[in-house]
Amino acid sequence: MTPVLVLFRVVGYGLLLLTLFDVISALVPLQLSNPGWQFQTAGGFVERSAVPLLGFILVFYEEREARKKREQLVLKLLSWVALLAGVFYFALVIVLFITPPTLNKNSEDQVKAQLAPRIAQAQQIQAQLQKAQPSQIEALMKSGNVAAGTDPQAFKSKLIQEAATAEKNFTAQAGITNGSQRLALYKNAVKWGLGALVTGVLFIRIWAGTDWARL
Repeated sequence: MTPVLVLFRVVGYGLLLLTLFDVISALVPLQLSNPGWQFQTAGGFVERSAVPLLGFILVFYEEREARKKREQLVLKLLSWVALLAGVFYFALVIVLFITPPTLNKNSEDQVKAQLAPRIAQAQQIQAQLQKAQPSQIEALMKSGNVAAGTDPQAFKSKLIQEAATAEKNFTAQAGITNGSQRLALYKNAVKWGLGALVTGVLFIRIWAGTDWARL
């Protein structure tokens, strides 16, 4: 066996071992009821899929050349592992397809919860100003050091307009935040989903191309 061939196979086994460590780290502890964990974990597997793919290619390089009997058993097992990995990545496509709507709704609810008090406060200020008596507006003007001669009705209208603008801005901010988060979520879903599909096909190809190891 040439030194280069030895190096290829040693590196391949090393990459597969590192992949095993990553899989254990990603899946422990399991949070199958958490769609956020499912989505991020699936994406992590896709992002790191090049490592196990390269590991399998290096391990199976040159097929049966200079293989010991014990290693042939390992290769047979790894061939079936490649099939399982392909099925696993196809399953990730489903995960990456069904979780984004739930994550998007959760994100919108979170943004709404953060901005709802501010919007409600702006609405409350508008309602209070609408009902305010002239004497209350004048008292407010004095406490705010408003310039003398300012028309109380004009001052009231100004405050109402400012509160309405604040409410509008908070609502617009919620829409912008939801939109940007939704775009990022679905971009990742599409990217990772396609990546999982391609990776699954490649693993199936590895399994099909290593039939010699299963004989």
